[in-house]
Amino acid sequence: MQQAGAETATMNLNIRARDKALRAAQYAAQGGKIDEALRHLGKDVVEVREGAAIEAAAAWLSLSPADRERTAIYASGRSLRGQVNEAVQTGLKANGEIGEPSLKLQVLARINTTQEELRHAGTYQVGMVVEVERDKRAQGISRGMYRVIGVDPRRERVELESERGKRFEFRPDRLRPQGEHDALRLYELKDLALHGGDRIRWTHTDHKRGLLNADQARIMAVGRGGVRLVTSTGIEHHLSKDDPMLKRLDLAYALNAHMAQGLTSDRGIAVMDSRERNLSNQQTFLVTITRLRDGLTLYVNNASRLEAAVERNTGMKRSALETIGVLRDAAAAGQAKGQVQPPAPEKQPPEKDRSIVRPFEIGI
Repeated sequence: MQQAGAETATMNLNIRARDKALRAAQYAAQGGKIDEALRHLGKDVVEVREGAAIEAAAAWLSLSPADRERTAIYASGRSLRGQVNEAVQTGLKANGEIGEPSLKLQVLARINTTQEELRHAGTYQVGMVVEVERDKRAQGISRGMYRVIGVDPRRERVELESERGKRFEFRPDRLRPQGEHDALRLYELKDLALHGGDRIRWTHTDHKRGLLNADQARIMAVGRGGVRLVTSTGIEHHLSKDDPMLKRLDLAYALNAHMAQGLTSDRGIAVMDSRERNLSNQQTFLVTITRLRDGLTLYVNNASRLEAAVERNTGMKRSALETIGVLRDAAAAGQAKGQVQPPAPEKQPPEKDRSIVRPFEIGI
């Protein structure tokens, strides 16, 4: 449509930033100039060979309570986010800012998989949990939660056990390539302890009670029977220890970059690791750097390696049309090579053509 002349407005100015250096860094990141963006951040890029998550947590904990509320922590991936959350909780507990007793939980941590990956038995591991959103009558599996108790990648078989202890043989390769990606979800179980004062976020939605996916809440008190909490809208709830939503939460001191889309905070502390190759990309970097108004401190394992990793990986997936275009251009280039003949060398006159002259010797 743009090529055909449709009127187009380009929105490429981020108006969040109030700090001049941060605004320049954001503008550079939007243009894919990662080296320039890091240069504008300057001394706020902190290299920590190992333990960047601990350093980021310590930096946030060292702030006053008021500044903590103004400062968000962003992590490039699930692993770093978990490390930061655990470190912050440990520091608050050691300082007596969150109380005892604690409630020990096993929560469901979503595993990000593509639609195609869910069709292969090798994606599943013993101990994972499969959530089936719609009945799969062809395989005799009803809607519900199932634990993976066996995997045979060679035969493309996954053995599942229902909450009632009934076992099923599941054939992921029989899932349709299209249309079923939202009917199946994969989780791993994660141990989590909740304390009074902890900040949490929901990983699922309960519309009736106003508990919304990605929304945050504060644990007010923990008892033997469950927890008392207040949502971000000020609604108070008491959840018994067997409430299903107590499996659908996580600590919310740190957020992934994709969770931060649409959010804004005054200041930020971010953690990125160049060794997380898929997560060290321009989209993650851009979201992280453009959430803030007044400043960002970025903790990295190696600044030069992160710069190279982010510049290599745009983080954008090609559409089907773009893929066809790339393959078409490659095929056209190959065809052109076969059609163009190299020019014939210019023929020299006999007296200058050295290839037909035989050397000879004259002896005395």
